[in-house]
Amino acid sequence: MNIGAGTADNASSYRVGTLSYTTFGLVNLFIWMLWGDFCFSMMELLIPNLLPLYLRMHEAPNWLIGLIVGSVPAAINFVVNPIISTRSDRTRTRWGRRIPYLFFATPFVTLFLILLGWSDAIGETVHSLLLPQNSWITVSKVVIGFIVVFAVGFQFFNMFVFSVFYYIFADVVPRPLMGRFMALFRMVGTCAGFIFQRYIIGHAETHMAWIFTLVALVYLISFLLMCVFVKEGEYPPPEPRKGNMIGTYFRECFSLSFYRWFFLAIACNDASTVCRTMFNLLFAKEALGMSVDQFGKIMSVNAVISFFVLIPMGILVDKFHPLRTYMAGGILIVAANVFGFFFVRDYTSFYIVSVMLALVYVIQNASKLPMFVALLPTTQYGQFSSANAMVVSIFLILANAGGGAFVDLLGYQYIYVWDFLFTGLGLFALFMLYCGWKRRGGRESYTPPLAGEGA
Repeated sequence: MNIGAGTADNASSYRVGTLSYTTFGLVNLFIWMLWGDFCFSMMELLIPNLLPLYLRMHEAPNWLIGLIVGSVPAAINFVVNPIISTRSDRTRTRWGRRIPYLFFATPFVTLFLILLGWSDAIGETVHSLLLPQNSWITVSKVVIGFIVVFAVGFQFFNMFVFSVFYYIFADVVPRPLMGRFMALFRMVGTCAGFIFQRYIIGHAETHMAWIFTLVALVYLISFLLMCVFVKEGEYPPPEPRKGNMIGTYFRECFSLSFYRWFFLAIACNDASTVCRTMFNLLFAKEALGMSVDQFGKIMSVNAVISFFVLIPMGILVDKFHPLRTYMAGGILIVAANVFGFFFVRDYTSFYIVSVMLALVYVIQNASKLPMFVALLPTTQYGQFSSANAMVVSIFLILANAGGGAFVDLLGYQYIYVWDFLFTGLGLFALFMLYCGWKRRGGRESYTPPLAGEGA
């Protein structure tokens, strides 16, 4: 299959599977994938940034915020992700194996986001129609109930998108360009973050419903167009399943210590950001006396800095290997959190440490998905990614609920301690993974190990 100008007989260095790209075809692919990512990233910013604020506006405690924003989605991820991922590996349609899942789920994601944004109005209407004025069930309780229902509906259908969207990169992007593509991918996400933090989040307390609605509709139109214009190649028929499907899944994914260290490293690093994701805005607002608009301006500056750092990072990831750069990022993250815990006390120090963390996290963000592609088996990429998601989900279920209680007990300042501890544990797992990678040939001759080959 040839994508872009020319014929299938033309020589091309841009190949992946049965796909062969001309330069024009590759540019077309990147444009649609990156535009889809921009809208997806904008949509993904709604929940971690606005849902904690939305719940706090209705007097929800931190433990409940952690449960709804983090633990419940992680539990859904644990159950649903392996099913979707493994089935998408084995799906064969004229549209490919990933795109049908994206196309199916996107309208439902949009619907639940819009309903979530209007939970205030829906809750107030239901309370006035069905409950007496002196009822012990307050308007805020009803609104929180609707927020929970709509958030769970959103997370369920978004799991189809969130799982499969990242798998399609390995199927359509040429491997030699993966680091640079992921740098562009992160840059686009950073642009979305800049726009959201600079121009949108400051209006959240007064225009919550319209923010959810407009972002959801832009995502709907753009993501569906991406599904139409990005083409997958042809895949060989899936191998027939032998024996018990669940037993085979766990044996293939978890029997080798190499992958267990991989999963543990990713889970620890993902759990390390839980407290900052949920409570950074509340820390700035309630502990440091900053406004939501001031917080958004700082985050937007971080996005600009990250954008320009991502330009060389894609080249460095391809040059030094994503596993090495991911480890280097972890070391710097530990150092930045030590500094943050001891020195953040006001607007200026928060600003400085936020910039530091933005810089060091760029290194891991640019390395993470290329590391997946470099280390996991291509034919079972979704399956192994879902096994990773299961381990991450277990960590996040506990970390999100535990993170809320942790902050309630010790205070917002300790979000830096939380990040330090989990990133440090992740670094140990990365070191063990690195040793296994070197034993299996390292950069020169590594091939993903399979069950039965030994640890």
